[in-house]
Amino acid sequence: MNQINKDYYIVDFLASRNYFHNYPLIIGISQYLSKNGHSPEILLPFIADKIEPKFTTGNINYILDGGYSSRNSRPLRHIIHKLITNICKGQYTGERIKSYLRQRYIKSGLEYFQKIEKNNSSHIIFPTLDPLSLELALKLAKNSKMEGLFFYFRIIGAESRGILSSNSELELLLNLVKFYPKKIRVGIETIGYKSYLEDLGFDSSYIFWSPWPNLENFNKSKLENKRLKIGFLGCAKQRKGFDNIPEILNQLKAERIDFDVYIQKANFPWTKYEETKNNIQSLLGNDFEFLSSNLNLIELQECINKCDLLILPYDTDSYSINASGVLYHACDSGVPVLTAKGVGFEFEILEFNLGLTYSSLEEIPKLVRKIQSSQFDFDRYNMKRNQATGKFFLE
Repeated sequence: MNQINKDYYIVDFLASRNYFHNYPLIIGISQYLSKNGHSPEILLPFIADKIEPKFTTGNINYILDGGYSSRNSRPLRHIIHKLITNICKGQYTGERIKSYLRQRYIKSGLEYFQKIEKNNSSHIIFPTLDPLSLELALKLAKNSKMEGLFFYFRIIGAESRGILSSNSELELLLNLVKFYPKKIRVGIETIGYKSYLEDLGFDSSYIFWSPWPNLENFNKSKLENKRLKIGFLGCAKQRKGFDNIPEILNQLKAERIDFDVYIQKANFPWTKYEETKNNIQSLLGNDFEFLSSNLNLIELQECINKCDLLILPYDTDSYSINASGVLYHACDSGVPVLTAKGVGFEFEILEFNLGLTYSSLEEIPKLVRKIQSSQFDFDRYNMKRNQATGKFFLE
């Protein structure tokens, strides 16, 4: 198909003012499409109406209803959860309510696409398989029989997200793909997730590697540090191994490794979080300060630029087939990573020489010293990321 006859739309129901976690992907995709002669339309929820994603290339419309009770940061889904719990006394009996609400929330997006003049084919990119994006896709497919429509779904982790999920997102997507196999592509970030989807019945011919493309227009110049700077970056979560950080710091100190450290706080604390945070503070002293959990994209990239190494002590069960957005940021800035063997993105680290992996936390000090004297190949990986983006969205 002629590239000029394609109109691209990036649809993200998860974006909000408070959390930027999807914006790097939106920015990267929009930049890539623009470099290749397209002007993507970016559709975000009303709740994101005060964000200004710098470096985004394309028009931004705040027309999607993200399921919020007002034009502030109070999620309506919390009220829905109480409603379903108190009235329905169970998940199954609440499905009708959730289905109705999903349809209400996609109404504005559905109306938007129905009004588009069909001069060109419409290529709709869903950065994540969230319930509202899937609901919109199902409605559009039903109403149009996919005439002039092409869908791109990226799957990055748990497929059933939030209280509005049906707990059958992948099953519904699989049925949709089987009806329109030449109209829908599925993007994954790891080999493990590809195998997982194939086991569920997805055909490998419409599964593509879809990492984040390189982010451009950022200051990625590296500083020459006098002391080793280590980052535990990305909003802290239990499954990201935040509770392992005190043990790692103790081992580095015991091995007399001289270092500074950057550590981000959590948005949603868990039972052991405050205890771990206090232990870290005790180890590092009064001069240490945690970074905000809500660093914007530029702030995060600036912190990564200052680092000589990122340690990602992720839980291997939680990340057995999942990728890491922080890995993409690190490679944009040429910063090696150290993480556990068995995470879903281990293949990329070893295949493209992006860092090292450990079998146990005790190995970390030795590997930190090894990284300090090693060379890594970020340019090849970054080139492959952009090639994969082109193959997924453009070919």
